[in-house]
Order: sequence, then structure tokens, then C-alpha cells
Amino acid sequence: MNSMEISETSSEGRHYRSICRDPPPTSPVIAAAGYSDVVDVGIIDYAAWCAGYDTEECIQKAVDDGDIEVYEFSPYGAREYDAYRLTAKGRRAADRYMGDVFKRSAIEAKRAHEEREEMRRGGRDGLVQS
Repeated sequence: MNSMEISETSSEGRHYRSICRDPPPTSPVIAAAGYSDVVDVGIIDYAAWCAGYDTEECIQKAVDDGDIEVYEFSPYGAREYDAYRLTAKGRRAADRYMGDVFKRSAIEAKRAHEEREEMRRGGRDGLVQS
């Protein structure tokens, strides 16, 4: 199955890839955590949705892999406010992920700056004086 094939359907009728059969390079749970030690289901849901995966499957896989553990269930029963704490393993994965994000961002920013400088120099040299 390639990454573009649809494999699961949510209760809302939305199609998702299976995180077990088609794992992403980084778990949406790890990406959602960023530099935080605690992440709630609402943030995980957004990261999973953007990546095309089912939230509950992502959470279950992260729990099974030992990346997160239950921190607090919402006192109001609203699932999106349930919170999970990163384990030491999850924290290391999140730190690596965020380091990579910043590294790629710095490379892209440098490339964009060099392109702007090239255009600025080229524009100045290419001016026609009348």
C-alpha cells in the first residue's frame, strides 16, 4: 500500500491512512508535543488530521510505543481536553524532531535570503539609465 492510498474511515466518514500500516516519519503525537511535556487530545487531533491519520490510532500507537502516558482526563468528560505526558523516550523523540524542524527552517531561511540578495544585486546591475 503506498502512502496515498486510503485505508480507514472515521466515524465522521473521513478517510485516514493507518499509522500502523503506513507510518509517518514522525508520529503526529510527537509533532504535536513540540517542546511541551504535556499535550492534549485537541492538539494531537489537529496534527493527526494534517498528516492524514486517525487521532485515536495515533494516541494508542504512541502509548503502546512508550512515547506518552495518560496525564489527566478532562473533568468535564470532553475528550479533546484529555492530556498525555511525554515519557523520557517521547521527550527525546520530540527534541530530535524539533531540532530537525529548526535546522530545516534555518536552511530554508538562508536560501531565501541568498535568493533575495541575488535578485537585489541583479536588479541593481540590470538597471537601464536614460
